[in-house]
Amino acid sequence: MRSQLLTGALAVAATSALVGLGAGTASAQSPDPMTEGTSHERGTLIECTGTVGDTPVRANIYQNRTFGNFLELLVADGTPDEAGASLEKKKPFVTGTKVRAAAKVGGHRLTITGTAKPTGETEHIREVIPNDGGLRIVTTGTHLLLAPVLTATYDGETGALTCDNAFRFRLKVTKTSIVD
Repeated sequence: MRSQLLTGALAVAATSALVGLGAGTASAQSPDPMTEGTSHERGTLIECTGTVGDTPVRANIYQNRTFGNFLELLVADGTPDEAGASLEKKKPFVTGTKVRAAAKVGGHRLTITGTAKPTGETEHIREVIPNDGGLRIVTTGTHLLLAPVLTATYDGETGALTCDNAFRFRLKVTKTSIVD
């Protein structure tokens, strides 16, 4: 699942998708991402690809203080040996500038390690989704761009990852029902 998660609304959709793939809910106190209301969301998104030996690897790290911490890993994408893992953890995968995430994929442990330092560049976000399941979603806020330097270790080999989409976010997401 390679997507450009550019706003909190899309990030909520990603969380819902991860939950649908088998990850649990963030906690008993987490709000339902598809109900009316306003949430103030903070977190980190890092999406990377690379090769470990001859094995293609994909890693998506999504942390949201409101909805939880999710990791999605995929190895050997598009081959008969394709395997993936999707999980949720209470402990963040990104702490400060340090990144550490791991899960068992295809019988082997896949570990993502390194740093994700701010570039100093900030993007201002404003997106309106007119109808998402009967909700009008307005997202405003900022993305603080990150420059990850990450490696993946899998089945005794290590390789560098390229992260095209990486940022910390601070968003206000307002969902209003458009259904009578």
